[in-house]
Amino acid sequence: MYTCKTLIATEGDHVSQEKRLSICLEANGFSFSETTPSGELLTFGVAEGAHAASITDATRDVKAFFLDAGVRPLGYKTMELIVMSDASTWVPDELYTMTANRQYLKLVGCNAVSVMTCHSSALGSTAVFAGNEQLAMAFKVALPGLSVINQHAKMVCVKDMTRSHPVLFAYWRKGIVDVAACKDGKYLFGNSLKYKGREEAMFRLVEVMKTYGLDDGTAELMLCGDVDRDVYAMMRPYFPKTTLYGGEVTRCANSEFKKLRTYRYALILM
Repeated sequence: MYTCKTLIATEGDHVSQEKRLSICLEANGFSFSETTPSGELLTFGVAEGAHAASITDATRDVKAFFLDAGVRPLGYKTMELIVMSDASTWVPDELYTMTANRQYLKLVGCNAVSVMTCHSSALGSTAVFAGNEQLAMAFKVALPGLSVINQHAKMVCVKDMTRSHPVLFAYWRKGIVDVAACKDGKYLFGNSLKYKGREEAMFRLVEVMKTYGLDDGTAELMLCGDVDRDVYAMMRPYFPKTTLYGGEVTRCANSEFKKLRTYRYALILM
């Protein structure tokens, strides 16, 4: 069962067909948001609790949570579930074969039994990634029309990465930093980099910047996720510009949203 840790809602009627529902799956629960096409944040919530072992029980728990939260997840323009995967790879369309999914992951050192995919038209490639396929299916059953992607497919869509200067996007998690590198409006690299300490994480981010030619004196490091003051302070000297990225929300009708540290939930606020 899931319990509601945080729920901020905007009063008033909004046509569901014009809204977007975005959910980010975590190890113990999930976060979600409702936004309008113009970028207004309508609802934000965090659910905590162990995920049920069976599809039937997980589907029941998801349905019950949204019902109790007063959210009717039907008729949205778009609905997405972001699966935070520790292992993934991009395969160009001209090389992709569905029957080779597990082999693709083996090539990057992952022998996962549960493998999922999602396509990116922007890259002309398919993301093959490890994740809890059974849990993702439970969400899809509970929320008909839901599309399943991973964090790297989501990070390709970050509008701020199309800026004129190089951008290195870094989403921090425990022991892992998910990165996306962009230069001249083009996506160059994306992966999940494991680290044992913050110094190692810093070294790996600087290594990505240098390897992909982002170190031209104008590069911007965009931090989000589990970022604290120490991480921010550590990174600043190594990049011309370091910012906290809080998603693409442009306005909020409810003043309670001002207390929300949006950079922690950037993926569902894009």
